[in-house]
Amino acid sequence: MTTSNKLPIYVALISALLWGVWWYPIRVLDSVGFDGLWAGVAMNAGALPGLLLVLLWRRPTAQISRKAALGACFAGAAMMLYSAALVDTSVLRAVLLFYLAPAWSIALEWMFLGRRLRWINAVALVLAVAGVVLIFRGNITFDDWRVGDSVAVLSGMCWAVGAALIFTAPASSLRQLSLIACLSGIVIGVGAAVIFGSGLPQLDLDFRAIVPALSSGCLYLAPILLATLWSARRLKPATLSFLLTAEIISGVATAAIFLSEPFGLPEIAGTVLIIAAALTEVAPAYSDQS
Repeated sequence: MTTSNKLPIYVALISALLWGVWWYPIRVLDSVGFDGLWAGVAMNAGALPGLLLVLLWRRPTAQISRKAALGACFAGAAMMLYSAALVDTSVLRAVLLFYLAPAWSIALEWMFLGRRLRWINAVALVLAVAGVVLIFRGNITFDDWRVGDSVAVLSGMCWAVGAALIFTAPASSLRQLSLIACLSGIVIGVGAAVIFGSGLPQLDLDFRAIVPALSSGCLYLAPILLATLWSARRLKPATLSFLLTAEIISGVATAAIFLSEPFGLPEIAGTVLIIAAALTEVAPAYSDQS
């Protein structure tokens, strides 16, 4: 296998590790007045200038199809819902519930892409579920279920659908896909805030609110969004979703270090199982790239 053939896998892994610290800029924006959904809206708005510059830098050579555009919209919705979940529930729960996405991706590939289910797929799903149960320390009940937990599950579903649409669509401009994903995230976030009566964010009338939004959007969100969608065009949805579970490593570790969220033997064992689940799915794709 050549390095160029492996590149989408490497890019997806690096992107995943960067997505794992997504909670930090979200929490920073929440602290300066962008509460709830508005934190995600602010970061997406901050990414717009950078994405527009990239788009205007060179005219796209490929036209974007409706299918790819719809996939980008779902990807934008996934980002927005995920950011809302990070504010309403713990980082650990949001990350893990989002990463039920591989299960949705396998189901979509089976139903619509002609994928043949194999025993190894069942092993991957069992390992992933066992990992989630361990990290929750077996205490998975609806008594402690939050709105943010449901939003995290929904965000994973949206990502699975978006990745499937982008992968199966004709080749499209990456810059256009990223811009659509960003814009859809803003529209969905504002719409949801209005529907649920969140009200306008309470901001300080200085740069303490504008600078974090602009810097986190342009320097953090825009690059990893471009990288992730670039991989989504080249890797099967389930493969990409399992690769992105590497986010659990950086997400759980940084939350434990900086937020003092629980991280003992159950969390370590659960993380190992989830990563093992990812490897069982990714290994065949890795060999296929040779």
